[in-house]
Formats: sequence, structure tokens, C-alpha cells
Amino acid sequence: MIKRVRQIALLLGPTLGLSIAAFADIPGHPHAASMLGVVVWMAIWWLSECVPLAVTALLPLITFPLMGIATATETAPRYMGSIMFLFIGGFLIAQAMERTGLHQRIALVILSHLHGSPFQILVGFALSTAFLSMWISNTATTMLMATIAIAVLTRLDKVFDGKTMVVMASTLLLTIAYSANIGGMGTPVGTVPNLVFLENMRAAAPDDVPSFLEWMMVGVPVVIVGITIVVFYLGRRVRSLSWSNAAVEGISDELHSLGTMRRDERFVAWVLSLTAVAWMTRKGIQGEGIDIPGWASLLPYPGVDDGTVAIVAALILFLVPIRNGKPIMDKSTIGRLPWDIILLLGGGFALAMGMKNSGLSFWVGDQLQFLSTVPLPLMLLGIALVIVFLTEVTSNTATTQVMLPVLAAVAISSDHDITQMLLTATLAASCAFMLPVATPPNAIIFGTERISMSEMIKAGFRLNLIFPLVILAAVLTLRPFMP
Repeated sequence: MIKRVRQIALLLGPTLGLSIAAFADIPGHPHAASMLGVVVWMAIWWLSECVPLAVTALLPLITFPLMGIATATETAPRYMGSIMFLFIGGFLIAQAMERTGLHQRIALVILSHLHGSPFQILVGFALSTAFLSMWISNTATTMLMATIAIAVLTRLDKVFDGKTMVVMASTLLLTIAYSANIGGMGTPVGTVPNLVFLENMRAAAPDDVPSFLEWMMVGVPVVIVGITIVVFYLGRRVRSLSWSNAAVEGISDELHSLGTMRRDERFVAWVLSLTAVAWMTRKGIQGEGIDIPGWASLLPYPGVDDGTVAIVAALILFLVPIRNGKPIMDKSTIGRLPWDIILLLGGGFALAMGMKNSGLSFWVGDQLQFLSTVPLPLMLLGIALVIVFLTEVTSNTATTQVMLPVLAAVAISSDHDITQMLLTATLAASCAFMLPVATPPNAIIFGTERISMSEMIKAGFRLNLIFPLVILAAVLTLRPFMP
């Protein structure tokens, strides 16, 4: 069935897109119809994934010059803007954590102090997963934590009966997947949709782009509340289970086997910590009665941004011979960069630029002016619900790439707060909990074969209804901390 749908989408995308470009007429904007055709074409291919997402992302390089939307010289730079170097630098730091084993030590330290009961184990895994997911990819975090979890569950299999272990295994693995999704909302580098948000804000409202710290002022509270909800919601399933501390003593043994913190681990920990501090203090804090300048204001020339900080940190990891006389990173790490995601991001940014340049975004905004009469809280709740359930069947990156430019146009035309609308959609894109295909963490956990589809759907459906309310409350309450 899926194969058949993709075959249809492969032909439908260009057929429908080119037909719209050829026959549609949008008065006042001569290239808007062509741009609408490209948007429809890319949306169909992205949402169906009939070709690799990165391949679809390259279409603007072909269609924009041929249709007069933008020249190749104008389009190509969108694929490697400053925001890309924030992503690249963050990913390189994450690779350094993996190479030195620092991420595993962080996880085991937390778990070694929280294993006195099934509920404590859930808390330990949730905190470890969420914290790591704020700084390294959700996929890498889930792979690490799932590996540790399987080792723990294998020990428990020898102590407890099968019925108990079915409940414990499914609950623990769901906790890991959901915590990885939620943790990604904590920082701008936590997950790709966050970067999509920042670039769309730069295109639509450059004066309102939040800094790293301003994002965290909203993202971290959402993570704290979200992890609390997940832990107590799933924790009800394991509270009645009998327990023996001897069953998980191996966690402390595993941590002890790592030995004292090695020199390269300490070095990466320092680089990560200083990078995070530099990200959070670059712009300082401005607000009502508060004006604390950031360190960037002390530099002789303006222009330094978070991407600059990320690349400086990555460069240090390539230069300092801290590991047996050699740097931690080498040329092989460049080959491991997720170039498909980089192209995907670039395609979305090119799409947003094309919508603005062609006038399509203004036309879409005019068509949706009736939404100005809808109360903002109700609109934000509707956006969150739509994005959450749409992301269940499509890539959250593709969803935000398609939806954020449209929502930006709606916000401008209806005179609503663009930051609130785009932030709501972005956070909601990380809250798909029902299906294995929704996010890589869900897929990895389902792939362990220790949890059924019905269990994931049952637990995830309720969270899909709860988290839009959490996001709505967070955005409305914490919006004043953003520009």
C-alpha cells in the first residue's frame, strides 16, 4: 500500500505542480503561481517520501531559475547560510562526545543514583535522555539509551516473571523515546525543526529572532513539564511491580568499569560547557527594566552569531592534540556529517525565500485574513493539534519546512504574533508519540521488538492530546522572555 502511494505521489507531484504553474493566475504577483506549483510539488514529495527528502530539497535550484522566481546565484546561498554552521558545529561536538564516551558516562552517572525502584529507573532514564537530547541528536541519544536499557532489561529478565517484564520493558522503552523527543525542544540545536524555526524567523521577522538563551527560557520549562508528565503518566504502570535492587546493581558496576574520567572526556566536557555558556550569553538579556549586554557587544565588529561559536568549538576539537598526542576529531568526522539533513534544511530555506520573493506568502496571507477574527489561544491550540497529528505520518522536519512559511504569512496578514504561531508549530512537531514512523526515537524503540504497536498508540494518543495544551500554556506564559 505504501509503495503504491509513493508511486502515485512520484507522478502527482510534478504533474500537479507544473499544471498550477502553467494555468493558475495570481493577480499582482506574476511569479506567485509558479512558486505555488513548486510548493505543491515539493510538499507532495516531502510528505510521501517517494524520493529521498534531500533530493526533493534540491528542486528550487532547478525550478527557481527556470521559472523566473529567483536566479541560481540568489538561490544557492540559502543552502549554506549561517544557521547551517550552527547545526554542523553542534553535530561535530556531539560526535566528540560519542568518540570519547562522555555521553555514556553522563547517562550511567544519573542511573547509578536512581535505581531504587522501577519509578526511579524511569526518572533516571528520562533525565539522562532528555539532557543528552538537548545537545546531541535525538537519534544518537535514543540509540545510546536503548542500548543501556536493553542491558538493564536483560538483567531483570533473570529476576522477574514474564508478565512483570512485559510491563517494565514497554514502559522503560517508551520513556526513552518520549524523553528524546521532548529533550530536543530545550535548545535551538536540540532538533532540526528548531533550526527551521530560526531561519523562518530571520526571513519573516529578522528583528524578532530569539537568542540561544531566550529560546531556552521557553524550551527548558517545556522540557521540565513534559518530562514530569511523561514520567508520572507512564510511571503508574510500574508502581505496583515488586522490586529487588540486586537486579540493577550492574549499572554501578558498568560505571565503575569506565574508570576515572579520562583526559579527552574532561576536555570535551569543558568544550561543551563553554560552548553552551557562550551560546547563552552572546546576546545578553534585554527586557523591561533589564539590560544585560552579551559578550558579542564587546567585540570590535558586529556579526558574530551562534554559528560562529559552534564552529570555533568544533575547530578546537580538530586542533588540540588531547588524545594520545592527536586531536579528538579527524577527517573521518566530516564524512559522518548528515549531509542529507543539511540539504533538506537548505531546500526549506530556499522555499521560504522563494515564497517571499515571488509574493506568494503575501497572497496566502491575504486569502487567510479571515483568521484575524479567531482568538489567538484557539488558533494556537488548533495549530498545535494539526502539527502533532500530521507529524505522526510525516517527517517533523518536512512538516515544519512546509508549514512554517505558510503560518508566517498568516501571522503577518492577520496581525497575530508571528513568534507565538511559529514557535507553537515548531514545538508541536517534536510531540508525535503514537506511531513508530513519527520520529526516529519512536522507530528505534519499536525496533527492539519489546513493545507492541497497540501499546505505543494507546500511550501516545493521550500524550498527543495533552502536549498541545502544555505548548499553548508555555507559549502564552513565556512569550515575554523572547524578543
